[in-house]
Amino acid sequence: MQTRQQQDAKLAYEQVSQVSQEERKDYARAVYRFPLLVRINGLQQTMGFYVGKAAGGGAGQGEKLFLQHLGRALDLEGDCCDLPEEIAQLNLEQYLWHTRRCLEVSIWYRRFVESVLKVDVTGFSEDDQQQSDKEEDHADTDAE
Repeated sequence: MQTRQQQDAKLAYEQVSQVSQEERKDYARAVYRFPLLVRINGLQQTMGFYVGKAAGGGAGQGEKLFLQHLGRALDLEGDCCDLPEEIAQLNLEQYLWHTRRCLEVSIWYRRFVESVLKVDVTGFSEDDQQQSDKEEDHADTDAE
């Protein structure tokens, strides 16, 4: 039998591992910002913000994917765009419980974004850093 933390970690790992190369930076940004936004604005407002970004197309695909992952982790049914409405229907006790669960689960997503996707909080991947280092080295040799 697995603990809830083990189940959360397993699901987050599986989901983060499937994030495509093109979505990595947007997804990482959404994951990194989520806990801070929840603490500042509350769960419903943060989810509404993410749904708004997702509805905007292009730049919001990371937010949409993260909401889909989060909804599955919380066993919330339906489309990710319906999450704010589902959260709004909760009583205070349920709302606080879902807020705590979202913050708990988001820790695992953050850990796996750093370790599996290799994207840090600035949005740079290890490949970006290596490319930047090469460009700096090339610029230094040209200057000499």
